[in-house]
Amino acid sequence: MNRPHSTRWLVSSAVVLALVGGAAVLRGFASSGSSTVANHARPTSLHAPQGAVVAAPTSPGPRRLQSGIPVGYAPTREGAIAAAVSFMATGEALLGMNPAEVAAAIHTMATAEAEGRILAETTTRLAAARGALAGSDALVEYRQAAVAVRVDDFDAVRARVAVWNVGVLSRAGVAPPQAGWSISTFDLAWEHDDWKVAQETVEPGPAPVPNTAVAPASSAELDRRLAGFRAYGSRP
Repeated sequence: MNRPHSTRWLVSSAVVLALVGGAAVLRGFASSGSSTVANHARPTSLHAPQGAVVAAPTSPGPRRLQSGIPVGYAPTREGAIAAAVSFMATGEALLGMNPAEVAAAIHTMATAEAEGRILAETTTRLAAARGALAGSDALVEYRQAAVAVRVDDFDAVRARVAVWNVGVLSRAGVAPPQAGWSISTFDLAWEHDDWKVAQETVEPGPAPVPNTAVAPASSAELDRRLAGFRAYGSRP
């Protein structure tokens, strides 16, 4: 009985809270592609051909994918919000990337000044997460969603956007379905005609009390009941 509780806590603290933001995810996924997570992550709909159009030209963005990362945002308040939400939700895509793809994704997402720092932090961030998820050949399920946003600062060249979000992680055998809540605050800079991440701060919580009227789902039940579902806003 103690083992499942211990595993659940280890995965929740080392993985869910570490992966719940876009830039935080980036800082975790530049280690070896031979890891258990990388090999068994489910491909995501965000892995579309380079330059695939994902939004109309008049929208806040994103308008296309580059290195698996949504890019092409409007230089507006709404564009900054769209960028922060998109960056927050890149975790599922990054789970399936190899080291070279991750490096390209960081280059795409980060400012020139922040790129080296983000890449340097990556291996440490994911080492604990991959260790916590080891010991199973099952697919890693990781779904993210923004619940609410707040713009703390905005002008023509910089923005600060906070995103209250939830990440749901599951891997049969090592990680029963669990939700990690956090506020990811993105410092964005307008660089190369797009919004880029200069810094992300992840603050755990606030986490709602679980609905006790509904029993927690197993990994198998999660797969069965969500069969056919895809991330909202993703390509068919």
